[in-house]
Amino acid sequence: MIDNPASSATTKEKVEFQPITPVSLREMVLTRLREAILRGNLLPGQRLTETLLSRQMQVAQNVVREALQELEFQGFVVRVPNKGTFITDYSLEDINQIYRFRMELEGLAVQLAREAGRPNGEDLESLEQAWDGMKAGAEAGDFWAFSRSDLEFHETLWRMSGNRCVEKALRAVATPQFAYVLIRSFRHTRLNLPAIAHQHREIINKVKTAEPSACREFLEEMTRDFWRQIRENVAAPE
Repeated sequence: MIDNPASSATTKEKVEFQPITPVSLREMVLTRLREAILRGNLLPGQRLTETLLSRQMQVAQNVVREALQELEFQGFVVRVPNKGTFITDYSLEDINQIYRFRMELEGLAVQLAREAGRPNGEDLESLEQAWDGMKAGAEAGDFWAFSRSDLEFHETLWRMSGNRCVEKALRAVATPQFAYVLIRSFRHTRLNLPAIAHQHREIINKVKTAEPSACREFLEEMTRDFWRQIRENVAAPE
């Protein structure tokens, strides 16, 4: 039997491939549902049915169930015994309490970040990238793009704290509230998105130069002012 020279040469060569990162069906369903909530395609209080979602997405029902369990953990949905799964729906008092908690904890996050000498280069790159997205969304009047970048901006602030407990608490409480309030306010009225983007430019400037306590006070005051705007928008008649 005569060896094929080309084949022999190929087997002798060292071929390296980059590892393939699998994306599970659960993650795909989770991402699709979460984006539908953030876009406002699924509304607060709306019931989600596993069988219907399974049929529409053409995946097994247990895959949908696992995705809904993760969304529940993240606060985007709630499960009511004997009734089903619903998109999280907050009252104004719920939102008020969450904002007070977020204001204190997010202020602590930036204070811890400054005390640790952050932001570093990677932090600033993430903040700038998120801010660019906010600015582009504001200029285009794209609420979805704006709110997604806004959340990414704040997630960077939480991560900068270097405190996993603070970051985890903010993700658990603020992320679903963030999405809910923005969706509701956008349905009622147009917020001044360019002005909000400008405020976030000021946050970047502050976290680069301000003393820890001053940075915390600035962010708390900005959050307090933003909540006043949101409260008016959410309470406004449609």
